[in-house]
Amino acid sequence: MSSLNNHHHKPFIAAILPTFNEERNIAGVLEALRLSEILDEIIIVDDGSVDNTVEVARKFAASDPRMRVIRHERNKGKGQAIFTGWAATTAPYLLLLDTDLHALTPDHVLALMTPVLNRDADMTLGLFWGGHIITDLSSWAMPFLTGQRGLRAEILKHISPEAASGYGFEVALTVAASQQNFHKHIVPLKGVWHPPSEFHRGGLNGFIWRFRMYGQIIRGWVIATRQRHPKVNSFLSTILKP
Repeated sequence: MSSLNNHHHKPFIAAILPTFNEERNIAGVLEALRLSEILDEIIIVDDGSVDNTVEVARKFAASDPRMRVIRHERNKGKGQAIFTGWAATTAPYLLLLDTDLHALTPDHVLALMTPVLNRDADMTLGLFWGGHIITDLSSWAMPFLTGQRGLRAEILKHISPEAASGYGFEVALTVAASQQNFHKHIVPLKGVWHPPSEFHRGGLNGFIWRFRMYGQIIRGWVIATRQRHPKVNSFLSTILKP
């Protein structure tokens, strides 16, 4: 906590964790957050999981008063899950994390939030480093897609809900931050990784999921940047319409 000593009162921080069918991975993430001393709220939003994700999350929540579980009865997409979590808190600072992370620690949480709390950045982008070569490469090749972020909550006010639908949330958030001239800062997450989708979701299903995910990401970028390039993006929106 030494790096936050310039604050007379510790800022109120909420972690928002959108999750879907992560019964095999979520416990590791929740354990790291349980050990983090800087978090005031930990909001898990289950997006219609059909496995035991909710049961695992509720078990952790029963032993930590900072944790609460919100459930979507049906899958609405990652973006909507994050908006649901945001609506459930008044925290001015947010931590956003995926729930399939491995080797996450409280130090990673602190590293993501410190630049924002110290006003050196409005938003941090956590990129994998030294955990798994596949996820390291994809993380640094496309930093704007990372789901690991610390930020001032007010940034979310500038995101188009339409652009953020499905897996378009990260790119919509990045575009909104750039358009509003919010300062971004990259934070290497040493040792952290997550299973590639093809393995994590199983063979063919993993490839299909990835194809759909990138389709939603492209659509989110098109919608989020429409105001800057209206003619081009109007055409792209038409051909990419789901």
